[in-house]
Amino acid sequence: MYRMLTLALVLLSTFAFTQKAPTGTVNVLTRQNDNQHTGQNLQETILTPTNVNSGSFGKLFSYPVDGQIYAEPLYVQNLTMAQGGVHNVVFVATEYDSVYAFDADSAASNPSPLWHVAFLNPPSVAPVPCAQGAGICQLFPIVGITSTPVINLATNTLYVVVRTQETTGSTVSWVVRLHALDITSGAEKTGSPATICSATGNAGCALTGNSVIFGPHHQQSRPGLLLVPQAGFPQGVLVIGFSGDSGWALAYDPTSLQLLAAFYTDSQGHAPIKTPGIPGEGHGGIWGAGAAVVADTSGNIYAITGDGLFDGVQNWGDSLVKLVLTLNSSTGTYTLVPADYFTTSDQACRYAHGLDYGSSGPLILPPQGGPTPNLIFTMGKSVKTCDPVFTGYVINRDNMGHVGGQLSLPTAPNGGAEQSPAYWASPTKQYIYSGGNGDNLRAFTVSSAGVSNSGVMQTSMVFEEGTSPVVSANGTSAGIVWALEYLDDPDHQPAMKPFVLHAFDANTLSELYNSAQAASGRDTTGPAVKFQVPMVANGKVYVGTSTELDVYGLCPCGQK
Repeated sequence: MYRMLTLALVLLSTFAFTQKAPTGTVNVLTRQNDNQHTGQNLQETILTPTNVNSGSFGKLFSYPVDGQIYAEPLYVQNLTMAQGGVHNVVFVATEYDSVYAFDADSAASNPSPLWHVAFLNPPSVAPVPCAQGAGICQLFPIVGITSTPVINLATNTLYVVVRTQETTGSTVSWVVRLHALDITSGAEKTGSPATICSATGNAGCALTGNSVIFGPHHQQSRPGLLLVPQAGFPQGVLVIGFSGDSGWALAYDPTSLQLLAAFYTDSQGHAPIKTPGIPGEGHGGIWGAGAAVVADTSGNIYAITGDGLFDGVQNWGDSLVKLVLTLNSSTGTYTLVPADYFTTSDQACRYAHGLDYGSSGPLILPPQGGPTPNLIFTMGKSVKTCDPVFTGYVINRDNMGHVGGQLSLPTAPNGGAEQSPAYWASPTKQYIYSGGNGDNLRAFTVSSAGVSNSGVMQTSMVFEEGTSPVVSANGTSAGIVWALEYLDDPDHQPAMKPFVLHAFDANTLSELYNSAQAASGRDTTGPAVKFQVPMVANGKVYVGTSTELDVYGLCPCGQK
């Protein structure tokens, strides 16, 4: 019998990759600010509830890009560039398979990108048409880079997953690659790119060395990439999530770009056996509106899945699965072991009606007092067909309870959630902010007793398509909740209308500002895209759209 050695998963200050910024600096290096996806920037000293209003805050400038920005923009302060000069830099990835580095403070002084990398060579190397493979469009009109990249400041490296369609003569291949770019220049790092999978027709890749196949023509990398601390890996482990005919979580060594382990959500791989009338069979994709994979400070990885087959052994539909990177000391190989899991009690009903539990990204809460200090908050699509009162789930990370074993059931937004929540603590209370489909943005309280069973405050307006909020604050003071409103439905067609950027007081959810208030369209964004999350850093708010990166901040707006 093989002796299995589970790695001690520790978060040590001596690990350079934990990327602790120097005092006084602000960096946004991963989606929703941290591996727990709290969505909070607690070092915002410029923007306050007093000065964020239409008279002193508005749109400053925009940078045009070549495709839709589904990934959240990232930010590095005081970066010395390879060509010279020190800049605050915002990084943007597009569905046209481009990555840009822009000066974060001034388009007037720096109208061109500091660097721009395009991974295409039309017509032979192009983005994937949105209807390719599954025959339906969920992203429009092409699919290239969807997942938010991640940055390692210790090595000045940006990791990004790129999807292309490549044609040689009459042969068409679909290719998924992992690139490691120097953030000072855009140059490929040694060993980059690494091909995750390249295949033609309906073929795929046996990533784990068995019969379960990864199909690059179907798989989309939607969740933001994570760098997770792991013993034995000085730069941690890079975790990548996928959705498609099945869900995958891949663990890579970020130094060598070698695949360490793969977890898949269903035993059918990329070619499931379909049963008529069962829309979710064989899927269990890891998508979560771009935020489906998180990690705690001990290095445990949590992946939330959509509807699909479930048996708790090889099939993990509608589940939150705790994964531990485990070394087989006899073979020297790694696996991502499902150490624990939670599955909704109405999983069979969700499976029958195609209603994903994993439509919303999970949120790992800071440690609480009491007997269950380690909690994770999750939402999902509305399932009134299956459950008369739709509920969110609060789960004990130390004992996840398996089927139906949630700790508590706070009342969720009326329409369910296809977006992701955020967290912030005032001097007296802790809040979760969640914006479900067709509902107000609501705040739930958090304590040692768990999460409140209903929202304790809400916005006066309704977000018809939901919203993924973020929070800026100076520690426990000056909290602002930022949220994007969709004016049309980006789920079934390309959005034509702009976002409306909203700012709410985090203590009351009263509105401070929105980008539709100013006359003459002064603050109008570009056309909206789904999955987008506003990013706040050093007094500015960055919003990715279909055509441009929009930048908001303090200005003499009342004089315009």
